[in-house]
Amino acid sequence: MFLRNLSTILLLPLVFCQNNIQIQRTALDDTLGDLVRSLRVIFLDVTGRSGDDARNVALHQRRGKSQSSMKRSRIAKDFCDLNGPGKRSPEPPTSVHRLRPGDIDIIAGMGDSLTAGNGIVANNVLHTFQENRGMSWSIGGQSNWRQYLTLPNLLKEYNPNLYGYALKDGLGRDRSSKFNVAELGAMSRDMPYMAKVLYKRMTHDAKVNMTHHWKFLSLLIGNNDFCSDVCYLPDPMKAIDYHEQNMVKTFRFLRDNIPRLMVNVVPAPNLLLLTKLKGLPPQCALTLPFECPCIINKSRKQHEYMGKLMDKWAQRDIEIAQRDEFNTETFTINVQHFTKKFIFPTLPNGNTDTTYTSEDCFHVSQKAHAACAHSYWNNLFEMPHNKSAFSKDIYTNFLCPTEEHPYIMTRVNSRSDFKV
Repeated sequence: MFLRNLSTILLLPLVFCQNNIQIQRTALDDTLGDLVRSLRVIFLDVTGRSGDDARNVALHQRRGKSQSSMKRSRIAKDFCDLNGPGKRSPEPPTSVHRLRPGDIDIIAGMGDSLTAGNGIVANNVLHTFQENRGMSWSIGGQSNWRQYLTLPNLLKEYNPNLYGYALKDGLGRDRSSKFNVAELGAMSRDMPYMAKVLYKRMTHDAKVNMTHHWKFLSLLIGNNDFCSDVCYLPDPMKAIDYHEQNMVKTFRFLRDNIPRLMVNVVPAPNLLLLTKLKGLPPQCALTLPFECPCIINKSRKQHEYMGKLMDKWAQRDIEIAQRDEFNTETFTINVQHFTKKFIFPTLPNGNTDTTYTSEDCFHVSQKAHAACAHSYWNNLFEMPHNKSAFSKDIYTNFLCPTEEHPYIMTRVNSRSDFKV
């Protein structure tokens, strides 16, 4: 226990530096950011890569935090019919509203540490600083879906030539990260810059045909805004307007520079869920107040205020996505809202099931990433105003393309007058 608490203390300055570099990136020269990233590389080289260490992954599994700990009979269950309506179209579609899973050529991810994959297979607090990008729910492509259930690993079943997913542990600048440009500590204000990074990577990658390939982008942002930024504003509710400005700028850049793109926004969950966690390991008493000072250990009145702010933030995401300017034949934005009313599963005694949390109780384990990927997949084939919530059950109840609705749902192809 002493070692775990010591690890926490050693970790905090590194996270603090990274968060502040991220916050100030638009105002500072990149030199300081490069220095911090270099220190992170040294740190990872000293501590080892948790996802690349077979013994560490096996320990994570034995602790019940991995999907692989579930019964093999369930793992053997079939996925969707790969020769059914979701398979690749005979000819590449010309409309984003006629995209089947098999038509997606390039996949990408933007966001914060939940997309970067921090602490997915953590067995101590230091591991939460490591980015297990290959296992990330929305953009990891390590192994296959029976070992690591991720969205790319499901899409690879339809299109084995899918490209852009992260391959293994690594920082955002590593080649193995591909088009996972998410960064630890990222906030809404970082999204316009991150979109430019993504564009630059795609245009410099010989495997990407910018005009021909269909591209699929997942974006989740807001957790760090809620936890360590908005409560320091004179008027915290103004953060929602600032968020809208950031996202409109981001989406306009993506629309105008990356052709044939489907953007899927996953709104950040209401983080009051962190105040309802029970029976947590002792180290979380140190990590949670540090990682989320705007919410943890605040008054009931402050919680009510922040809860309203986070709900309005998510609603603004929906309103932005519904703008006419973000809906063309080659660009659209979907909102996949499995994060609405997100809560961690509980044990029979009422305590939080910490097999779904990482060691800091803020990030989540591989089992939780798998459940998020499963919920995300199902959202893709549900009507825009009828998205199902997060479910911990995986391997079962996969929603699949049908003859009536063979495409990934959009605001256009979900209309009753749309002809397949």
